[in-house]
Amino acid sequence: MSKLLQEQKIATKVTLVGAIWDALLGIAKIVAGHFSQSQALLADGIHSLSDLVTDVFVYFTSANARRGPDENHPYGHLRFETLTTVLLGFVLMLVAIGIGLDAITNDSHNAQFTWYGLAAILLTIVVKEAIFHYTKHAGEQIQSKMLVANAWHSRSDALSSVAVLIGLVGIYLGLPWADMAASIFVALLIGKMAIGMIWENLAELVDTAPDPKLMAQIKETANGLKNVMAPHDMRARSMAGKIYLDMHIHVPSHATVSEGHYLGDLVAYTIKQAHPQVTDVMVHIDTDDSIQTDSFREETGKPPQLKLPARQQILADLGYLLREHKTYLDIDNTRLHYLNKQLDMEIIALADKLTSEQQAAVSEQILFILGHTSYIQHASIHWIYSSKNA
Repeated sequence: MSKLLQEQKIATKVTLVGAIWDALLGIAKIVAGHFSQSQALLADGIHSLSDLVTDVFVYFTSANARRGPDENHPYGHLRFETLTTVLLGFVLMLVAIGIGLDAITNDSHNAQFTWYGLAAILLTIVVKEAIFHYTKHAGEQIQSKMLVANAWHSRSDALSSVAVLIGLVGIYLGLPWADMAASIFVALLIGKMAIGMIWENLAELVDTAPDPKLMAQIKETANGLKNVMAPHDMRARSMAGKIYLDMHIHVPSHATVSEGHYLGDLVAYTIKQAHPQVTDVMVHIDTDDSIQTDSFREETGKPPQLKLPARQQILADLGYLLREHKTYLDIDNTRLHYLNKQLDMEIIALADKLTSEQQAAVSEQILFILGHTSYIQHASIHWIYSSKNA
């Protein structure tokens, strides 16, 4: 089973559990609020049912957001989760406005203290606090900001129920205005949470960079590896709490292509192990000599190595310059090193074609020819035996 599918199953299970309790508690509080004529209790019941609406959003979104990448969504579908969280924030904002207006415009002097109303509130506080911890733990486990936001929605229901409890106690003590005050407090609490959800997830939709402290920790993780130097040009975007990272690293100039690829994979693996919220890492390999050219790149936008010819042109030049030696040279497998704004090369020659004395003479001739080529800083000849004659 894929990781995304496992995360989807966890999100679905947690959301269904929360939805069932939201429905039961919401109905219980609305009924109790109606018979006790408590606006605060009715408002809290509506709040619980609004949790049920958001649970439905979360349920269907989690089923789609955890699908893997496809042709139209190469980065996956996690943005659906972020967008849904923004919509949840607007829904909660409307709920908050409605509760606040209802508290102000309705007469709360007829509110009565009832034991069944008290029981409904106490049950809500206990259950919603338990759901908060259950949902938040699952959200952190799968790095789902939507699930964590839904958990805080449950916590807000528990806190608002505490406010309603205070209002009921106020009514019991002969303070009828306490019911209205508790309703307004519930509205403000929901509104504050809604604004936070909207703001945080809108920032994610426009690719706002993650926490600078986290980026510094990631850089430190990469910098702690041997043969990896000066991680730089780091960019990251967030998708539903998961981070997609691009970065450059410097590796020793003598490293081969395969070693550079190995070090890139090592950096990506180490970062994802140390920082589970990082889902994908794209690593660009620079050599250590390019550290001194970074300022040049920033000023001109063009790395100095690009002033040198590409491999195709170099092989064509070598084929012409060394045409008299082509019978024992493997020019196509010439190794090129773009270092220190200059070009070093290693030319492969077949040792079984010539005697050792001839090899020395030919090497001297080839190096003399290449020494007069403007873009070549250093050249060397490697004589090897072909496999069938080894």
